Amino acid sequence: MTGARFREAVDIAAGLVVASGAASALIALLTAEVRLFTLAFAIVSVVAFILGLPMYLAARATRRDTPVLLSVMGFIVGAAIPSMLVLAGPAADQASIGGTATIIDGSYTAAGWLQNLALVGTFGLLGTGAALLFWRVVRRREPSEDVHGEQSSHRTLRTTLLSVTAAGFIVAAFIVPRATADRSCHNPMRDGRNSIAPVASFDLRVGVDEWRAIESEMEQFRRAGEWLIRSDVRTDESFRWLQISMCRQSGTNIFVQGLPDQSEVSFFIFQPQGGSSWEQDFQTLYKRISGRWPTKIVFEDHQGRESSPPDWVDAKAGIGEATPSGNRNP
Repeated sequence: MTGARFREAVDIAAGLVVASGAASALIALLTAEVRLFTLAFAIVSVVAFILGLPMYLAARATRRDTPVLLSVMGFIVGAAIPSMLVLAGPAADQASIGGTATIIDGSYTAAGWLQNLALVGTFGLLGTGAALLFWRVVRRREPSEDVHGEQSSHRTLRTTLLSVTAAGFIVAAFIVPRATADRSCHNPMRDGRNSIAPVASFDLRVGVDEWRAIESEMEQFRRAGEWLIRSDVRTDESFRWLQISMCRQSGTNIFVQGLPDQSEVSFFIFQPQGGSSWEQDFQTLYKRISGRWPTKIVFEDHQGRESSPPDWVDAKAGIGEATPSGNRNP
């Protein structure tokens, strides 16, 4: 009896891990982002063990662990976190998708609530699928299902395969971040460090209507300096996004990030290899940007307050036309 109880506990624990892993893999597949698997697996597993496991054990104790009941439980577990995020309220004051407003003055519109319901429903259905998978691998065998009884060796084999599959998902969760890590010069932390601060920065106070012009200026700067580039600029009302990365194999990295809500584009430069070789490159970029938008340049210190132009700014680069600032983190 002790052995059977232990095997049953192992089956349930491994089954939860397998179901959580399958759901996380599906999330990564649907989002086309493999690196999301580890984060999804961690969150889904915690919720499954904290919320799903007690409900299942209660149902099993009363012999009500049917597919229908587990489907309902799975929906509740899957929808739990999205529901909490929705009920916490919108993080932005204004938002829209495809020209349809979803958030106005910090409150969801009817379209916004429909979008949230779709999100909660999707994760709920994902939880239902995971719950049915869990039920399939750990369901209790009734005597009528196997007249001759299930051989002990077969039970052991099933438990072993289930445990190995669960271990495979756990190992995958640790391997995926390493296997998908960006080892190119676009990642200033590719040497293994946990954090890095820019050696210099400045801001450009312009709106989304100038993003394409910024993209063009950065492309010309890239050609002149033979930089490697990754550019993602989107100006559609449904999703506004500006992120440009330029780097050299030596390590120097220039990162540009657009903030539509603040009508601001930030320019950062990282020098993970040390030295001051970055200064000439950043001066050249600053001259190009300040020449195009001479009254829109802003510098800030580490506290986010406007400050005087830092020492790296060449006196001929248009200091008199720039609004003060220093370095800050992206």
